[in-house]
Parts: sequence; structure tokens; C-alpha cells
Amino acid sequence: MDSWENRRQAARKYMLFRIPAYDAETRRFLGLVQDINEKGVQLFGVRVDENTTKTLVIQASDYLKSSPLYLEVICRWTRKENSRGYYVCGFEIVRISEEARRNLSKLIEFVTLG
Repeated sequence: MDSWENRRQAARKYMLFRIPAYDAETRRFLGLVQDINEKGVQLFGVRVDENTTKTLVIQASDYLKSSPLYLEVICRWTRKENSRGYYVCGFEIVRISEEARRNLSKLIEFVTLG
């Protein structure tokens, strides 16, 4: 089996707090960060088509003294989570600045379990 989830390279880090993520281009709410690591992020929210590239804005200013995190990501999988229309989507981080990478590491350290 060669699914994306079977190729996971970094352990998931589950969020202790609800942190919103938005599409940088449209400013549309995409979801709440459910888990995150240095390689990717999982959101609970709206449907995003697989293989779609987006720039995510993660509003972590309540937890970090920094500007929002900007991550270029590609959606690797999507699944409907419940009958109310919510989805869980998994994204691979494909581009991130060094500053954002440092802030992402701090965020993972401060607000995750696992």
C-alpha cells in the first residue's frame, strides 16, 4: 500500500488549542489546525480538493510573538468527517521561509501534544 499516510515521515503533533488557518489569496477560512509537524498540517473545516496548492495563513499570534505563519502547501488527501459537511484535509508543506520554519518549530513546541 503506497498511500500518502503510509509515507508519513514525521510524527503527528496534536493541537492543544484551536488555531484557525486561512487561504492567503482569498482570506477564506479553511479550518482549524488539528495536527501539525515540520512536514505537514491537518485541518478540520471545509473541503479542499486533492492536489490543490495553497498558501496557508496560520493565525498563531496568540501563542507566538510573531506575524502569522505563511506556508505553501499541497492538499494530499480529503475526507468527509461527518454528516454536517465538515472535512478533514491533509496538506504537505512544500515551501516555507526560514523565519516561518523557526516559528513553526516554536508553535509545535508550545501548543502540541505528542
